[in-house]
Amino acid sequence: MMKTTFALAAVGAASLFSLTSVVPADAAIKCQGRNMWNSAANAWIPQPYCEDKLIAYVSGYPFNGPNGVRQNPSVKAEACRYAGSDIRIRDLCAGNLPEDQGRNRR
Repeated sequence: MMKTTFALAAVGAASLFSLTSVVPADAAIKCQGRNMWNSAANAWIPQPYCEDKLIAYVSGYPFNGPNGVRQNPSVKAEACRYAGSDIRIRDLCAGNLPEDQGRNRR
């Protein structure tokens, strides 16, 4: 009886493992503009990851890698100086625009 229960438990665990490993995980981050889909909240919420992705998209700078907007704050600042006047990312680039740093004042 004990061996039968153990065998059934082993078969059940193996079948559960095989079912979960066959179905691909949908773990990719889904961005829409500056917002990321949060399935727990069932809503779009603003996240820094998606905001950086939007800055990279608008400015034409790379997103990932050592010279990307996401990993290098200097590249992000440069991208903001290049395209920060664009209305889509102007508020995301606050502090990195020339007018925010005291230049061009009279």
